Amino acid sequence: MRTAILSDIHGNYPALLKVLEDARMEQVDQFIFLGDYFMDFPYSNEVVQTLMGMENAYIIKGNKEAYMRHYRRVDPEKMKYDQVANLYHCVGELTQASYDFLNNLPEEMYIQLSPNTRIYATHVSPIYEKPPTGPPLHKCCRNFSFHQAMLEKPFTHAEFLEDFRQFVNSDTCRPYIQGIDANVILYAHNHMQSYAYCGDKLIINPGSCGVAMDFDNRSAYTLLEETKNGLQVIEKKVAYDIEAVIAYTKASPLYEKSPVWHELIFLDLRLARSHATFLMDIVREIAADKNESGEFFSNETWAEAGARFFCGNDSND
Repeated sequence: MRTAILSDIHGNYPALLKVLEDARMEQVDQFIFLGDYFMDFPYSNEVVQTLMGMENAYIIKGNKEAYMRHYRRVDPEKMKYDQVANLYHCVGELTQASYDFLNNLPEEMYIQLSPNTRIYATHVSPIYEKPPTGPPLHKCCRNFSFHQAMLEKPFTHAEFLEDFRQFVNSDTCRPYIQGIDANVILYAHNHMQSYAYCGDKLIINPGSCGVAMDFDNRSAYTLLEETKNGLQVIEKKVAYDIEAVIAYTKASPLYEKSPVWHELIFLDLRLARSHATFLMDIVREIAADKNESGEFFSNETWAEAGARFFCGNDSND
């Protein structure tokens, strides 16, 4: 039996179609989707409608779906901020059927694939998000830490998988892994494809279908195959037309409402790297100079930070 594991589509419908096409050529029997289906690109309803029509699919929500209720309630004071215009627009564009489908998804799920295979599926890592200090600043946890580590000393995916194996077997992760009643643990969220064993428990992160952040800009998903010899993991990468997605997005009202955020996403798409932390550092620096405070930054500060970041983005890469 073959199971395709997908996550973090982020509204990137063309990428999703290519992954589904590839998975069907791989003759998968079922799908598991791990959340974050909409936002960032103007295809959210197309993505959700595709999910609604899937057969033999297990589907849970991600943190993006958890945002929906908050941003479904229109707050005129917050809507004036360019910083969150993307959120308001994407939630507002969802049809009622799409919204209801996403809103009613479970946040986690146990799946009994066979007598020997019990899966625990969630979006955010259940194995390193729990420490009181939050996720460690480790390249296996956070995509911006991966970015910085790769720039400091480039490494191969095989080397990263070995680091991930050591990490999940560390004192940081092992206690949480041992407490999960499943022999396969699935999570996503950080957009970095990986897998490893901790004892007899298999941990899989399928990476991101919609916005890769592991220096390979193809769409990622993972195959889990049950064989007579046990479980086999096959990591897959699928190319799609990134420039067509960018062109379509730039011509949409979504881009008009949040150009700074989308130029950042376009950079992420092309380079498969996480740049949000670099932008936010600039935003906070400008805001501090202006003595700005509050939940959101002014549109002037947001635009100024965007201009500064994109003028100097070569230094970040």
